[in-house]
Amino acid sequence: FVHTEEIPSAIKPYRDFQKERKLEENDFTGAVFEGKFYGPDEVKKLETLPTRAEIYANLLGSLKSPASSLVTTIQAPARELVLVLKAHIKNLEEQEQGSAV
Repeated sequence: FVHTEEIPSAIKPYRDFQKERKLEENDFTGAVFEGKFYGPDEVKKLETLPTRAEIYANLLGSLKSPASSLVTTIQAPARELVLVLKAHIKNLEEQEQGSAV
């Protein structure tokens, strides 16, 4: 019985025990999760489900991506202007050094 929604972390100790005792053929015959029965093949799918923290991280990354792109787009003209000004200053300095010689 698992009293958590984090299926992979709950099953991991059993899988470690299986490997340690070499009981690979002794596997789950089924599971009930959120009122639905899962057969032996489906239990393996439950084990590979992402954790709640992983789902939240993916969701947050998806939500953050458009905002990051917007900030980059807004900053691009200012960054390009700074680069043009630096190149112009460098060009003027080279001209002054050339005329001083």
